[in-house]
Amino acid sequence: MSTSNLPADLFFDLDRTLWDFDRNSREALEEIFMEIAEPNLLHQKTAAEFIAVYEVENAKCWKAYREGRITKNELRPLRFRKALNGLGIPAFDGMDALAESMGTAYVERAPYLTSLFDGAIEVCQMLKARGHRMFILTNGFEEVQHIKVNRSGLEPFFDGVYTSDALGYKKPHPRCFTQVLVLASSTAERAVMIGDDWQCDVEGAIQAGWAAIHFAPNQKQLLSTPIRRINSLRTLLELDLNQQ
Repeated sequence: MSTSNLPADLFFDLDRTLWDFDRNSREALEEIFMEIAEPNLLHQKTAAEFIAVYEVENAKCWKAYREGRITKNELRPLRFRKALNGLGIPAFDGMDALAESMGTAYVERAPYLTSLFDGAIEVCQMLKARGHRMFILTNGFEEVQHIKVNRSGLEPFFDGVYTSDALGYKKPHPRCFTQVLVLASSTAERAVMIGDDWQCDVEGAIQAGWAAIHFAPNQKQLLSTPIRRINSLRTLLELDLNQQ
């Protein structure tokens, strides 16, 4: 059979595309703050205050990680240390150890939470039934992304879970996309990237010669753009995904 007659291969980002990162992360962060941080802080702060600062610092740390300015091992405690500093808490003996403990607890808890975006399971079931091969392509860490896929019920629908950790390149680096095609036995002409990050998922895929669909769940009115953009996963069922 000619490959041109086969359904497109769909490559999904995981965090903030299928797995509801913000909801799961905030649940884990609230528990960690109340159990680990609050008893050790002299200055009274709320979990909500901490989470708001943490999310800003976490985004900065992930940007530094993607750009190769910090390592994975540096990222994990650094984002918690910066969040504590950002709350206006003066440095104290044990602050670094507290940040380390919070970072470890977060990695141990957050991946086991299972909130998905609305329609994720239903959409994956239907796309698989239509004959699409589906893969996860994520910048997340190898040891946690597989747990998320397994625990949230997504695993049966995917033929492979590929992380930047294992590939050695992070989206949007072109080698990330070319290497995953080899592993998935696919081609750029058949590949469609679906993800929330404009730079990593959309621009990275297009530069590699793939088609791309931008998932923007918080945009009620979608902007006019040559790139297909959706704010609900269920919209994927209405699109011609084989149109490159």
